[in-house]
Amino acid sequence: MSRLDTILEKLRALSDEHSDDRYEPADYLVELVEAGHTGTEAGRGFHEYSTGDRPGDYHTINWELDDDGLLEVELDRPSRMNAISETLADEVVDLLSSVDEDDVRAVVFEGAGNRAFSAGADISGFADRDPAQTSEPTEVFTTVAEYPRPTLARIDGYCLGAGLELALACDLRLATTDSEFGFPEITLGLLPGGGGTQRAIRMLTDARAKELVFRGEHISAERAADWGLINRTVDADEFDDVVGEFVDDLVSGPPIALRKAKRVMNEGADENLDAGLEMESQAFALLLTTDDVAEGTAAFAADREPEFEGE
Repeated sequence: MSRLDTILEKLRALSDEHSDDRYEPADYLVELVEAGHTGTEAGRGFHEYSTGDRPGDYHTINWELDDDGLLEVELDRPSRMNAISETLADEVVDLLSSVDEDDVRAVVFEGAGNRAFSAGADISGFADRDPAQTSEPTEVFTTVAEYPRPTLARIDGYCLGAGLELALACDLRLATTDSEFGFPEITLGLLPGGGGTQRAIRMLTDARAKELVFRGEHISAERAADWGLINRTVDADEFDDVVGEFVDDLVSGPPIALRKAKRVMNEGADENLDAGLEMESQAFALLLTTDDVAEGTAAFAADREPEFEGE
């Protein structure tokens, strides 16, 4: 199928050649091409189209992959404080499964609006649901945790329940000073069901993890940072700059080394020390064979910034 810009070009050429108004392009066609809506490859023309290798349209998340390899994922349910519904969870899984990993160097998750990263799971109708009909609650969190690129949660506002479980599934967590954290599930007669109990107790001391789960209370961003639940708390007016510094390091870093480091640290934590050291040694030896190591050492010797290609 011809692109609309090609059709427009041909019509203009015919109009000039024959001096015939019948070939004059319609204003609507000109407007579509000027807006970049050129047909199936662009995802829109006279109609909207699926773009093939680009994941489909989503209803509860927005996403963008830039030329530097930064994949930004926005939870887009601000009227519900970005509560994680089954649809939202499925869309995150679909996106991470569909986007070409080779084009991604880092992923940032954030919440739409200015009230919450995510205030928890969408529990509308939850009490009446047949447990046998409930989809696997941990899939989205496992998908994020196992994604082979570095992930960062950009937290501004409430980060509770399933929202905190999503943040804990990320590798790094940055938050504004006004943010609040907690697992309120216990107040509903539940417990965190998306990996929260297990990730919290591995990340925090036994006592702090149990306090967070057993009491169901919110804690401040300052306390979350003191406990080691998040990497850093930042004033709102400096937040974008600090997030940008972290992101710059991730997208400009050596992709293979970052991928191997994430895998060794995640999987090694579940092994005994000797097994973990063996995993580390094997990864180190493999990295010595990469072009990125040659680039890194050459850049160091020349006192310049390295340009890692992931090779």
